Amino acid sequence: MQLNKTQSDLSDSLKGKLDMISNFNREVRTPLNAIIGMSEQLTHTPMDKEQRELLHAIERAAGMLLRIMTDAQEVYHLAKDDIQLDPQPFEIYTVFHAVTEERRKIAIDKHLYFDAVYDGDQYLRVMGDALRLKQVMQHLIDNAIRYTSTGGVQVILRVSKAIEDKVVVHLEVKDTGAGIPGNILPNLFAYYSFPRPPHMAAVSGTGLGLSIVQKILRLHGSDIHVESAQGKGSCFSFKITYQLAEVQTLVITRREQEEMTGSFMEGRNILVADDQEMNLVLLSHILSRWKCNFDKAKDGIAAYELFSRHEYDMVLLDIQMPGMTGLEVVRKIREDRNVLKANVPVLAITSDITLTENSRYRDLGFNDCMLKPFREKDIYNTIIRHLPPADVKAL
Repeated sequence: MQLNKTQSDLSDSLKGKLDMISNFNREVRTPLNAIIGMSEQLTHTPMDKEQRELLHAIERAAGMLLRIMTDAQEVYHLAKDDIQLDPQPFEIYTVFHAVTEERRKIAIDKHLYFDAVYDGDQYLRVMGDALRLKQVMQHLIDNAIRYTSTGGVQVILRVSKAIEDKVVVHLEVKDTGAGIPGNILPNLFAYYSFPRPPHMAAVSGTGLGLSIVQKILRLHGSDIHVESAQGKGSCFSFKITYQLAEVQTLVITRREQEEMTGSFMEGRNILVADDQEMNLVLLSHILSRWKCNFDKAKDGIAAYELFSRHEYDMVLLDIQMPGMTGLEVVRKIREDRNVLKANVPVLAITSDITLTENSRYRDLGFNDCMLKPFREKDIYNTIIRHLPPADVKAL
């Protein structure tokens, strides 16, 4: 597979494969969104120990499936040379903590030690693509845990101030695994282009992670470095330079983000449109927990009729709906004669991997987008970036 061609240059065979990946990915993401979302909502209900253990197993399995789907999505974009960065303000520590705490549980279940060290200002905000940084960290840590059977994994992230308003992030992922044979190292960042050695044959994985990592880092003007010796483990490292984010006038506390107290969302009027009942049920649970007022629509025509008759603080639109698509609905919203209504924040919710960059959705009239499946905190953090404060004071 040649990765440096534009879509117009792709062979018919490759186009067919990419279409298959796209369609398969889209069809799976919708039910997977319900599985992950409903499992998360169950955690807010009374359960005994056995039920929580069963739920944990479901969440683990869903997480594995999501990682496979995400890898397939990245292959789609890699094949079209279509991976882009979407810079937004974010806290480096928040990404680091989320990724390492999730992986800590996986390592402990495998009876490995797991050390996560963050050296720097935990409240430092930078401009960058948090999702891409998260992907790189996930792939490197997942690989370290996957190929380590005894001992453990150490993750060290150092944040240092460079010249003027620049910040350098240096990440190291070390493991005590079997190490990488010298004959494999030259092909390490390609798709499976070599036979797996015996010590890797029984390890699960798509084999796409490192090629994705390398591509993302090169978009940042960086690259991945590897030190490894058989029987002595491996160390993967990289550096990324970010620009400091400007100070925001509205600051939502980390506690508010993590606990989703609902104080920021309480009383908001939200319109939700999705032709999949399972997604409407999930969003209904989430918005009810946040104490929002909301209306639901099962197609684009009903969504626009509700919008025409009522005032909303935000609109959540699925992209692919019968009657009128989400793209058609947002276009009509932006053409409304009432200036306030025409400028209501609109969030796209989609399972379509062919158009995932937020900048492209903004060009179409949306304020932001969420790719299914998503967790409650993810959609919450996206929403609060675009809603003006109500009765919440800046903290």
